[in-house]
Amino acid sequence: MFWGCFSYDKKGPCHIYQLETKAEKEDAARQIKQLNAELEPLQREEWELSESIRRTGLRNKRGRKPQWRWTEKTGKLVRTSGGGIDWWRYQTCVLIPKLIPFAKKCLQDRPQTVVMEDKAPSHAHHYQSVIYRLHDVERLLWCGNSPDCNCIKPCWFYIKRETTKKGAPQSRAEAVRIWQNCWRDLSQLKIQAWIERILVHIQKIIELQGGNEYIEGRDKPRLRRPYFG
Repeated sequence: MFWGCFSYDKKGPCHIYQLETKAEKEDAARQIKQLNAELEPLQREEWELSESIRRTGLRNKRGRKPQWRWTEKTGKLVRTSGGGIDWWRYQTCVLIPKLIPFAKKCLQDRPQTVVMEDKAPSHAHHYQSVIYRLHDVERLLWCGNSPDCNCIKPCWFYIKRETTKKGAPQSRAEAVRIWQNCWRDLSQLKIQAWIERILVHIQKIIELQGGNEYIEGRDKPRLRRPYFG
């Protein structure tokens, strides 16, 4: 899986996820266990405070008094066994070593910089917000059901098209090389064009009062050449 980031002024780093090794999984489990040991008393204190406020009233609440349980619902950090990139790999491979440093570089030139991400589970995990706060970087999670104005979306279509012009890569090593070279050669002018057309998208969405009727990227109808068979 490929990841990359950019701003209007500069292109950021990219990352290609490798298969997670057994040693990496075991190390992750140890680190997460330590984090949970530090988090539980804090989360419990917050839970007890919210529960006491919720149960405060003129009359006592009926039923048993809720008991604290340290689970994913109360803030426990848990890795899922499903496929794809989870919150831990995104945080340790991309967010901390690559995205946060790039965002800080952008903040030097543009102090109002905000990181924009889609609402993928690895991005939206509650513990990612802790990392952003620690590094004093703001982010915007784009709503999943809203018209998509994330300007990195056309980038993925472009890269997929460019990297398969001569057919699909025949090996993982070849795919890594081709994708990295494509990202390296991606021009800043093309990135700026993707960002600038977001203004057109926003106007179209306003005209349509929301919804998904607007086909992104087509501010003018396409003119197709007639086909003579």
